[in-house]
Amino acid sequence: MDNQRPELPVDELRAAAGDVPEAHAAIGDFHTEFSAEAPDAERLAAHADRLRSFSDVAGPFERWWLSPGVTAFVAELNATGI
Repeated sequence: MDNQRPELPVDELRAAAGDVPEAHAAIGDFHTEFSAEAPDAERLAAHADRLRSFSDVAGPFERWWLSPGVTAFVAELNATGI
């Protein structure tokens, strides 16, 4: 599935997070789960919800999260249970 995995815009998200350590931790946690060999869809969704709670990160994250490649990847995770 890695060949279909969209690239997470980590640098953009970290720049948006500014000096908020909790936001940087949330980005790291999401990135770790998203990069796992077999990401867990429920944990990924929970990390996504946490990222959305940071107003400066929510916009860039949502643009990425709702992009066609990411929605297809997440749909496949949900369908296959991988």
